[in-house]
Amino acid sequence: MKLEKNAIDRENYLNSKHAYLNLFFEQANDAIAVFDLEDHVIAVNPAFEKLYGWSKEEAIGRILPLIPPENEEESKQRKVDLMLGKKYHLHETTDMRKDGTFFDAQISLSPILSPHGEIIGSSVISRDISYIKENENLILQSEKLKLVGELAAGVAHEIRNPMTVISGYVQMMNEDSDSPYYEYTKLIQNETERIELILSEFLVLSKPQANQYAPINLAEALSEVVQFLQYEFQSKAISLKIINEFLNITILGNKNQLKQVFINLFKNAIEAINEDGSITLQVCKSKDEKEIYIQIIDTGCGIPPNVLDRMFEPFYTTKTNGTGLGMMIINKIVQDHQGSIQIKSKQHVGTEILLTFPIMTQ
Repeated sequence: MKLEKNAIDRENYLNSKHAYLNLFFEQANDAIAVFDLEDHVIAVNPAFEKLYGWSKEEAIGRILPLIPPENEEESKQRKVDLMLGKKYHLHETTDMRKDGTFFDAQISLSPILSPHGEIIGSSVISRDISYIKENENLILQSEKLKLVGELAAGVAHEIRNPMTVISGYVQMMNEDSDSPYYEYTKLIQNETERIELILSEFLVLSKPQANQYAPINLAEALSEVVQFLQYEFQSKAISLKIINEFLNITILGNKNQLKQVFINLFKNAIEAINEDGSITLQVCKSKDEKEIYIQIIDTGCGIPPNVLDRMFEPFYTTKTNGTGLGMMIINKIVQDHQGSIQIKSKQHVGTEILLTFPIMTQ
């Protein structure tokens, strides 16, 4: 009688344990998947289906493409390590969803052992940490911007004083074009002008001043920029198409700073086009009419993905005479105006830039 009761208690315990494990598996927030030794899926939980896009019916019994092609060698090494009994805890990598998109993943890999200690499969617990990576990048960019601002505030004015003296004397020397040193002094003048450009950009990045914002007619500001760059459009035979039905839209800001943004973006587009290309400027409203969208599309050479990812980094440039501060300054001005900037580009096709600003209400 006692043996029978013990057997029943043991069975109830095992059933209860199995039920709890099943609840954990099904209700876990992290994606969980179990694989056999040939990487066929044995089981997945709902969180896995949601994160990776594969339903349970689609996944079980298949070898799923969860690894981006460029990470296959790393994945193979992890498989070898697992077969040797090694575990991976909170390992950061990149995984792939069913639709082919990538995401930053944090995974824990473990071999599954039989009662005799043999490896019969593997399990993976993964979570999407893309938002964490994005926040880390934002913090890093913020720290860089802060560092550049402090550097600008502390150094730019001090450098400008001796540079003004040097530039003045070099200009006087350059008045004599017959001088044997004319080519050298001309070069010095060009370089001092370049230093002045860098210092000017530094000062934009220094600690924010009390901006005197005023209502700006967006159409008028854009028209002034286009007129200013008219010669450059014509000299490279670039056709400019403007689509703007909102001629009375008003935004609050610093007109000179915003014009600097548009001039720099147009100049980048002009430089990206060899000849006979086109630039389209389109203005439209958001559905709730609270924001204005300014779209600049060019048919230039496009931006490589590795460059696009670093567009707003300080001192990063692919231009021979670039300072690496232009796009960072643009981003700062746009953010100071409560706006946003997005860039899409495809090599040998062109680049699309979308600027968003809040519309000034009465």
